[in-house]
Amino acid sequence: LALRSQLAAQERNSMCFHAHVTEQLELRETVALLDAAVGDLNLDAVMVGGDSGVTLADELSDTLGLRTNGTLPEGSRRNKCLQQDRAKAVGLRSVREALCTQWEQIKAFIDSEAFPVVLKPVESCGSEGVKLCFGIQEAQAHFRLLMATQRAVGFESSAVLVQEFLRGKEYVVDHCSRDGVHKTVNLFVYDKRPCNGAPFVYYGMSPLEDSQSEEAQALVSYTRGVLDALGIRNGATHGEVIMTPDGPCLVEMNCRAAGLDGALVQFQRLIYGRSQVD
Repeated sequence: LALRSQLAAQERNSMCFHAHVTEQLELRETVALLDAAVGDLNLDAVMVGGDSGVTLADELSDTLGLRTNGTLPEGSRRNKCLQQDRAKAVGLRSVREALCTQWEQIKAFIDSEAFPVVLKPVESCGSEGVKLCFGIQEAQAHFRLLMATQRAVGFESSAVLVQEFLRGKEYVVDHCSRDGVHKTVNLFVYDKRPCNGAPFVYYGMSPLEDSQSEEAQALVSYTRGVLDALGIRNGATHGEVIMTPDGPCLVEMNCRAAGLDGALVQFQRLIYGRSQVD
């Protein structure tokens, strides 16, 4: 944790900002403030820094006529349900799931699925709100918690995803894309173990020893298929994929660079010679 904080601080301190612009209630108002801040300079690109900025970055880049991924008619591309639907629509392995606003909907899915099941918010970052539930009472309690939490912070479309539990190793497959050409930047395997009563806790992650192995190439090919399905042609992405007995399956596609408060930038440079930010 100390090393992570140190590396993140180094990355932040190396940045220089021309101006700070606050998002407004209307997109046109934000665009006007941005135009005023840019002045006579040229605005080359809009790059998203975190999950909460994904939709705004897509809207701004599209409106300003910059290199963009545009917006999706179904909604925000960070929506986990939308991601699975889009993967399924192009024939990629996707998780069995149900998007629910009522407990009865969760119960109906559970009745057709073996425990354990996964419950998570429809939009979140990292593993926030994600829980592996081993019984009906545990699932009901977590559903109520997630719905109450989302409503408390003002989500207009509060909903919970209930999903099958994917068995297999989980991998990080990160990319940088430009005009639909995808370059793989990170290829890691997660080390997750039971700890302190939680079924999976991050112990670390390790780079794959052979990026040309059959397994690695299957992960890369699958992930690039997901990027295309989501219409992601530009920018950095942080993909999480589980290698199930019947092939790779999407956990989620984070439409921004890998996180850890910028600490991963330094590790990426050490291992690969460059980072997603570079």
